[in-house]
Amino acid sequence: MNIALFGTSADPPTIGHQVVLEWLAQRFDRVAVWASDNPFKGNQTPLEHRQQMLRCLVDHVQLPQIQHDPRLSDPRTLNTVNTARQRWPSAQFTLVVGSDVLPTLLHWHRVEELLNLVEILVLPRSGAPLIEATLQALRSQGAKVAIANFLGPDISSSAYRNTGNAAGLPETISTYIQAHDLYPQLTESHETPADLPLAGFNVGVDNVIFSVDTSRNQLLVLLAVRQTPPYAGQWALPGTLVRQGEALEDAAYRILAEKIRAQNLYLEQLYTFGGPNRDPREATENARYLSVSYFAVVRYEEALLMSDECHLLSWHPMGQLPSLAFDHAQILDYGHRRLCNKLEYSPIAFDVLPDQFTLGDLYHLYSTVLGEQFSDYSNFRARILKLGFLSATGQKVGRGAGRPASLYRFNAEAFAPLKDKPMVFI
Repeated sequence: MNIALFGTSADPPTIGHQVVLEWLAQRFDRVAVWASDNPFKGNQTPLEHRQQMLRCLVDHVQLPQIQHDPRLSDPRTLNTVNTARQRWPSAQFTLVVGSDVLPTLLHWHRVEELLNLVEILVLPRSGAPLIEATLQALRSQGAKVAIANFLGPDISSSAYRNTGNAAGLPETISTYIQAHDLYPQLTESHETPADLPLAGFNVGVDNVIFSVDTSRNQLLVLLAVRQTPPYAGQWALPGTLVRQGEALEDAAYRILAEKIRAQNLYLEQLYTFGGPNRDPREATENARYLSVSYFAVVRYEEALLMSDECHLLSWHPMGQLPSLAFDHAQILDYGHRRLCNKLEYSPIAFDVLPDQFTLGDLYHLYSTVLGEQFSDYSNFRARILKLGFLSATGQKVGRGAGRPASLYRFNAEAFAPLKDKPMVFI
């Protein structure tokens, strides 16, 4: 039996989704579809509503080959495929992806293992041309990739979310949206009167600073208590408004210099958050407030917090966060997703570890951030050593009753040829 696996954000499902399902049903014995639980997509409608809308669409299509199966929804596609293999042990599986997703595929979790379990069927999408170098990189990893001779209608979920035009939605989906009052922002007119004055903007920077306490296996984020309104006395990300003539990055480093001392502190711009009414001052001031967020990871043991009774700073475990001011919970969530993503394809872990470390130290760091389910230790050890950029020091360290463990260093020179190639560490 040949089964097509088709996960989609379904936020909301459109006529475009319907056409894809009908096309797949003509070519596969079964089409398994689900609303995806994608940790790298923000501002999604809750998963339970997206699953229900997708079920409505499948019921509307009325083709027995198409099966809505929410049990396949998982942040890791490999977990989805393994669940499908347990359900249909004798089936052959084809993973259906859009051409817009294809460039990221080699960065997915344990992609080599995934590519050994499924074939890939690429659906061309308007505005996302197929890049031959990407296809060659996938095939060099053993991927079996086919390009669908199919181009559906140029209808996307984001087009509905941006405009509120329901012309691209099946009637059953429009009915569900109205019944559950989803996308309430779309009930307002998106037409801006031409005579409105240009918005005046105040620009701030907010820093998402992570660290890992390896002794307690805790992922930490740095928070500060606000000293002035709004939200005086509440926890927030360390931030500041940008001064006249000051570069954004300079403002980010300025506020950090007032909060923390750390060696080799590297900041990376994360995202700009600029929705209206994100700051309560907008209600009383004739101005908008934007936040340009930055992201960094520092070594916990070396980071000195510049905290006193007037400027309270503290590391907080990600699993025990207080209520945060403004939209900082959203900014922090976005930063956490970036951290998880970067940990899987960049050497950011070695900015956190000491110069010499054991493979156990490295594994604990990964499992602290990504969760222990990301890989078993023996598989992780084999993969990381195969990449060839860890150098054995010839020294060992004894901890507890076990055998002494070998110490390694990160070899930046050995890593250099790999830095511009699609790859995944784990």
